[in-house]
Amino acid sequence: MNLSFLTGLLALLSLLQVTADGHRLLLENKVEEARIVFEQVLIENPKDADALVGAGFAALRQERVLDALDYFLDAREIAPTYADATFGLAICYERLGKITEARRFAAEVVKLDPRHEESKALVARLLPITEPTLYSTPPPPPPPRPAKLQVPFRVTSNGFQVIRGSQWQTIYLKGVNLGAALPGHFPTQFPGIEVYRGWLKEMADLGINVVYVSTIHPPSFYEALLEHNLQATNPIYLIHGVWVDPPPKGEFDDKAWFGRWAQDMSHTVDLIHGRASFPPRPKAAGGYYHADVSPWWIGTILGREWEPLSIINHIHRNPGLTEWKGRFIKISKGHATELFLAKALDYFIALEHDTYKTQRPIAFTNWPTLDPLFHSTETPFLQEQQLKKNLGLHYLDTKLERYNDDSVAIDLEKYTALSAFQGGLFASYHIYPNFPDFINLDPGYAKVNDHEGPNNYFGYLKDLRAYHKKHPILVTEFGISTSRISAHWQPQGMTHGGLSEKSQAVIMKRLIRNIYDAGYAGSIAFAFMDEWFKKTWQVSPLEVPAERKPLWFNVMDAEENYGIIGHHPGTAGPNILIDGCPEDWNNIHTYQKNDDFELKLFADEGWLHIGLFWKRSKPDWTKEKFLVGLDTYNATLGNHRFPFGVPLRSEAGMEFVIELSGNNCDVWVDAPYEYTESPRNRPARTIKHEDGPWKQMETETNRLRVGRDSTIYKARRYEVGTLRKGTQDRNDPAFDSLSEWMEGPGFIEVRIPWTLIHVTDPSSRHVLQDQPSAQRDDPYETEITDGFRASLLLIRQEQPDNSIVIGSLPKAKNGAIPQPPLFTWAKWEEPKWHAFRKLSFDAIQDAFLALPAAPKLNRP
Repeated sequence: MNLSFLTGLLALLSLLQVTADGHRLLLENKVEEARIVFEQVLIENPKDADALVGAGFAALRQERVLDALDYFLDAREIAPTYADATFGLAICYERLGKITEARRFAAEVVKLDPRHEESKALVARLLPITEPTLYSTPPPPPPPRPAKLQVPFRVTSNGFQVIRGSQWQTIYLKGVNLGAALPGHFPTQFPGIEVYRGWLKEMADLGINVVYVSTIHPPSFYEALLEHNLQATNPIYLIHGVWVDPPPKGEFDDKAWFGRWAQDMSHTVDLIHGRASFPPRPKAAGGYYHADVSPWWIGTILGREWEPLSIINHIHRNPGLTEWKGRFIKISKGHATELFLAKALDYFIALEHDTYKTQRPIAFTNWPTLDPLFHSTETPFLQEQQLKKNLGLHYLDTKLERYNDDSVAIDLEKYTALSAFQGGLFASYHIYPNFPDFINLDPGYAKVNDHEGPNNYFGYLKDLRAYHKKHPILVTEFGISTSRISAHWQPQGMTHGGLSEKSQAVIMKRLIRNIYDAGYAGSIAFAFMDEWFKKTWQVSPLEVPAERKPLWFNVMDAEENYGIIGHHPGTAGPNILIDGCPEDWNNIHTYQKNDDFELKLFADEGWLHIGLFWKRSKPDWTKEKFLVGLDTYNATLGNHRFPFGVPLRSEAGMEFVIELSGNNCDVWVDAPYEYTESPRNRPARTIKHEDGPWKQMETETNRLRVGRDSTIYKARRYEVGTLRKGTQDRNDPAFDSLSEWMEGPGFIEVRIPWTLIHVTDPSSRHVLQDQPSAQRDDPYETEITDGFRASLLLIRQEQPDNSIVIGSLPKAKNGAIPQPPLFTWAKWEEPKWHAFRKLSFDAIQDAFLALPAAPKLNRP
């Protein structure tokens, strides 16, 4: 064997090991480390199909869809029968909105590997709503450029203005933010024109005068908007965003990245003028655009909510940049990222000016995290770790930055519109009442009152408005979620979720008034409708497989429940209405029964429903209660002992016990199976035992913080296992949208959110089951359950840990509850759902109607 051959063999073996390490890192969710490993392998061997596939999936995890597409195409060329390479292509094309191609490649994977379950699910999921309009038709040429500059809209320091004849009229913008993902679909799977027509009619009923879309929609949206405005007495203006993914490695100078964003800018200008034809791009539609809606296009917003750390890194890489002057915009005393955004604004203005000789107002997206104000309660990450160390608190000994809120700003006051630009600049802020923490921790804001009393949010609004003297501010996102639990605290109760529809309605009216009274140019409510694909940090680790999330509704997820229009399971209304009336249980099959009790179970896209009926005398709720033991995965695993000192063993190991009486309903979890996102309890898995405690799950809404002056702000946690009594009947004056159980004549009904019992995807029956070796930051593992087993006990509790069993299902034998029968439900690939107006719809309608037509001029 010659030396060169041996050297080559050793090098090959080394690359194989490195590739294996990359896949292991990917499984461990260490995506950036995996990317580096795969790219190192590809430098040595560009034709390594395994490394190409690994690099492709790493790119997908980082939302670099076009990069991933290139990797998978190369891998497929090298290894045409490599199923994972073809599966990667299918996922890429789905993300790009090319549903036909995605479906074709997913079907090809199934042929290559009939056991490839992910592709089978993808094929089923990609049922078309509408096929995109053919974009092979060339767009019409632009019209002759007018001799005189056209400025149909502009902004001054007081707000937006519309030209009426020869006079400028200042108007206050009252709007709503429109997404497009119906249940069962991702954002790139857009609906057809009839759906858009219906939405615009609802918006007109809402009383808005502007709709905000953050990215490109299909031609049907613009066609529907044109139809509506040509017929409407009061047209709906359009604010159009040009969304962009974060630059790779936080590098704003990446030419390929900016090139894709610039192309989307160009498409946006042309499609609004009805003169565009192009294929879809990531997170944006495509097609043949012929509807000219430019007469109602009142403004543009570029970009996204930028992360402070990426901005800081860009500044460090480009020191010394402070001044820039373009054709339409100049900036003074800025930093590198502010200069970059000035160039982007100038670039976009030129696109419309040079082709259509038209200008209109423009902004970039901003949020309180990057506001130009100083907040003593918000401490940059590394500084906070040092303060924690000094105070003897737990701290992280690291030199790596994590979060850096309030450590850098993007300040529109540094920007000036040159005389060549007459449309004007405005500030666009996403401002919610419950985040960041400094809004609710800064002591000055707590002293500010609005028309209803103390209001930190109003204090912040006034502070921010007072700073912006040159430019008006439009709040382009604000809202309140109707999720079951809260993800962030707020002192006046305006929390991030955990609020009923009634609370949402009351608070939205208050916020609308606050924004107007603080002297802003308008407010755009987030969001028009609930979207099932969205996720919140608090529960998203238990929403897996992630690609199936749009198929089910999670009432626990705050981001999913911001809509004014709700989307809930059930075709014509709720499958089971929690109202204390037994009629809707009549068609539900009995799961178990005897002479004393009957137990019914029903599963849908949002909840496990339990109907508990008794045929004996009503229990004495002062001493008696029901327990429902739930075995959710593998009857041999779980806790075989009930809580509260029940003297019976359960042959089926239980992961959860539902405590239920006429006074309360609580969900208890077996301690080894407890899930908390912060701090993480790992491994979270069900194990066989008979001696562990039962616990109520908790959530942390606010982490412990240390202010710049060493003030300690304690963490906030609360239990989430207590279910809420009330009625879901909208015709009942006592209606409570967060109701989860109710007692009726001879029965109790309850609905349990899937996430609360660790079902990570009810549509495929996935449940949480960590690996025994799971560490804190590992992704959560799941298994597919065959179904549930439920036992029922009526107990009399003499002491906290001493109970007498009055009756049970199944009947106890030899000191044990026999294994109950299996309850299962059909999997699904297309959810059943219905839409409805939440109570906030009428409240927002009233609030907007009560506002004057023009902004408040006496700014604070």
